[in-house]
Amino acid sequence: MGVRFQAEMGDWFRNTDWNEEIEAEFFSRLTRAKSQRDQYLVLQAIQLAESYPSVALRLVDLYFGSRTDDFHDDRARRAEATAQFALGGHVAALDSYLAMLGDDDVGGKDLYVGSPIEFAFLAARFRSQGHYEAAIVQLSSVGLAVSFQHDVSFRYLAASALLLAETGRDPIGARKQATLALATPDALLATYPDVVWRLRGITRS
Repeated sequence: MGVRFQAEMGDWFRNTDWNEEIEAEFFSRLTRAKSQRDQYLVLQAIQLAESYPSVALRLVDLYFGSRTDDFHDDRARRAEATAQFALGGHVAALDSYLAMLGDDDVGGKDLYVGSPIEFAFLAARFRSQGHYEAAIVQLSSVGLAVSFQHDVSFRYLAASALLLAETGRDPIGARKQATLALATPDALLATYPDVVWRLRGITRS
């Protein structure tokens, strides 16, 4: 009944639950899809990335193995990274983020400015030293804009402080960035207690 209701509402590619019945219905409809098949695969993968990460990764693999063009690659990579984080694989997830961003592809960054910042923040938060250099490059390619919302500014400042401190590049700059990050509203700071603890350590160093 749930499957039929979702299909009638046109949301057959945005299932929030997943079982054999839903999967059969999804692939049955996907087989009949034509021009939007790639999009449907990616949208469903995004929807399941956190709750059913293994399924999402399977859908992403199917997308990359059968896509007709690369128009939805960025969203597929984000779904892949989210699913890998959900499975506890931060190294693979960060590799996926970096593949989405590209080393020198400025055009890829135009998709949404949060991508490079999110990559750098996650690299710093998970202490993924193998990604530090790429994270620093990504941050410098974006810069901090006054138009950023509080959560984006916090990620930028926190990532910058942690990366500068832990690579030893600029301890003074790290303290300045950490101080600015800690000036973020308390409600947002409470979301990242592990990061806040490290930032406070930087300001005391």
